[in-house]
Amino acid sequence: MARTTQRDKMRELFRKYPHDSAAAIKAYAQAERSGIVTRRSNDRGISPEEYASRLFADGLKKGWL
Repeated sequence: MARTTQRDKMRELFRKYPHDSAAAIKAYAQAERSGIVTRRSNDRGISPEEYASRLFADGLKKGWL
């Protein structure tokens, strides 16, 4: 089974919740908790919600969302 990348999952949720960033972030955090997406490491102890928020912001800034 192909692994879902972090960006792919966030893009999917961005499309699903086009005007609700909070819902996309919450859904991403849940996907991480359930193992649908994974991080290589979490040395700084960042919560799934915080990571999702940062990933969302990165996608907007860099244009992949």
